[in-house]
Amino acid sequence: MGCVVCDKIKEKKALIIYEDDNLIAILPSKPAVPGHIRILPKQHFTKLEELDDELVEEIFFLANFSSVSAFEVLRAQGTNIILNETNNHLAVDVIPRRENDGLNFLWKPKQLTPEEMNEVHNRIKDKTFVIGQKEAKEEPETLSGEEEKEDVIRIPEEERINYLIKHLQKIP
Repeated sequence: MGCVVCDKIKEKKALIIYEDDNLIAILPSKPAVPGHIRILPKQHFTKLEELDDELVEEIFFLANFSSVSAFEVLRAQGTNIILNETNNHLAVDVIPRRENDGLNFLWKPKQLTPEEMNEVHNRIKDKTFVIGQKEAKEEPETLSGEEEKEDVIRIPEEERINYLIKHLQKIP
């Protein structure tokens, strides 16, 4: 069984406000408030983890731009940017907010014991060490012997920082 959202994207049965090769931004037929924008990847995904880093970056860049547009065009006082992971189709909703707009996204906070909080903290922290690290790219092969160009200065990795510092110190 196909995805209803994918079918609508292909048929362009929506009020499209932005579209490129990877993404489409629409005004949903049943908005939370006027100006509610839904951003969808054109390919079928249900979870953020299924997207590559570039597509995640594109989605949230568009969400940020949509939020700024809501502030400027609709004179919104704030926005909520909500990631919706469903069995249907991943979406990011940008919802312009105004005081007394009737929307309530508040939930009652859970009271955790210090032990529960420490356990959750440690489990999450153990997984976040990779934040900001990208996969290592293979270094191109270096030329050896006669193949190496004479005008290329090759500095051993361990000396690169010192080499740069020494040259920076020479600058008046």
